Amino acid sequence: MFSGRLLPYSPASRLRTSCQMTGIGYMYSAVGVVLITLALRTPVSWHFEITVPTEPQLAVFGRFMVLTCSFPVGPGTWDSASLIVTWQRGLEVVHSFYHSQDQLDRQSRRYANRTQLYLSQLHQGNASLRLDGVSLEDTGYYSCSVSTLMGSQKKTFLVEFAAFYSEPHVQITVSRSGVELLLTSRGFPSATLEWHDEQGQDVTNRTVTEVQTDPQGLYTVSSRFTRGPATNASLRFILRNPVLQQEMMRDLALSLAHELVPQDHHRCRHLFYLSVALFTILLLVLLARLAHRGPAVKLPKRDTPFPSH
Repeated sequence: MFSGRLLPYSPASRLRTSCQMTGIGYMYSAVGVVLITLALRTPVSWHFEITVPTEPQLAVFGRFMVLTCSFPVGPGTWDSASLIVTWQRGLEVVHSFYHSQDQLDRQSRRYANRTQLYLSQLHQGNASLRLDGVSLEDTGYYSCSVSTLMGSQKKTFLVEFAAFYSEPHVQITVSRSGVELLLTSRGFPSATLEWHDEQGQDVTNRTVTEVQTDPQGLYTVSSRFTRGPATNASLRFILRNPVLQQEMMRDLALSLAHELVPQDHHRCRHLFYLSVALFTILLLVLLARLAHRGPAVKLPKRDTPFPSH
């Protein structure tokens, strides 16, 4: 409960009370000025955030790719000696930079002589990494870690792989029953194949397709199509690699005789012709030697017999 004594009212007491309140107001105003001044002089905190791709990146077999990563550089805050850039694939060290130079002592052997930072652009906030000679083994999650005087952060993104399919290799085998076409191509990932006849009808269901993996992890696709004896036959082969938006379309024209000779018959005929040629060459060599010997020399007859012992 509030207790006190009531002072009598007088102009002097009113003046004292007014001065006290005015003094308190001045004190609060001074504190407000100090707070405003401190707020204006305190630097605004910078939000440090690096930038990496948000979508999976595609690496193409045999080519180089750029793993993009950037970081903010504030005015007057650049210091090469304090910059640390580290690229990793999982726990595997891909590339490191600190103390103003590349540090490759802990770099994985798989990435030796294949990585390069854009050193002339580091002061602009470019921490991207060039990776040469991409192969299937380079797929996976890559992380970019950057540390500067302004802050540090690490982000990760996915790298996928693809390879353009090679020009199809065509092998034709002729037999008594018809002709067999074998087309082979190599790439990644698995491709779609189509065969069409001269009327444009899809005859893919009459083909046999095999897929094998080579030592580099690429797919070797072999598609076999067999056709009976015909004249002026034409086929269209279509291969698609949707990941790289690749489409190869090849037209094959065949001109076959109504009566096809078996391969064994061809082999016997070739052997016969070869035997005749060899016999002719030997005969010519023999005649040439006889011609160089000249006419035979006749010995004179002796009238007296040899003495007898």
